[in-house]
Amino acid sequence: MAAQKGKLVLLKADTAGGSPQVYTTVAGLRTNTWTVNGEDVDVTTKDNDGWQQRLSGAGVRSISISATGVFQDSVIEETIRGWAFDQTINWYQITFENGDRLECRFQISNYERSGDHDNAETYSLTLNSHGTPQYFAV
Repeated sequence: MAAQKGKLVLLKADTAGGSPQVYTTVAGLRTNTWTVNGEDVDVTTKDNDGWQQRLSGAGVRSISISATGVFQDSVIEETIRGWAFDQTINWYQITFENGDRLECRFQISNYERSGDHDNAETYSLTLNSHGTPQYFAV
């Protein structure tokens, strides 16, 4: 697999609220990270000679996305801020340089804006998945 440009990994949010989803790139985005989380289910018994055993495919799974950017007071940022206050669950998409994409419903669990006297105002947010994600590979 060839290396891919990180600047072309984009976080998008559904701004139409219907089906099909209409995704808009989250403006001013500098970085984003997505993580697949999974809980272990320990099924160790005395018969395992003290070696821990796990149950494959069991446990709660989730995806979390962290993103940071420069606040630009754009319409999409205002919308996302509203979703954070309202704890709205909405569709989001991550697109990759090679055309792959991940789509899932997420809730904003953390939204932060900050700024100091000589730099641009920034924001950060954390999204936690709601339901089963869909990964589309090209």
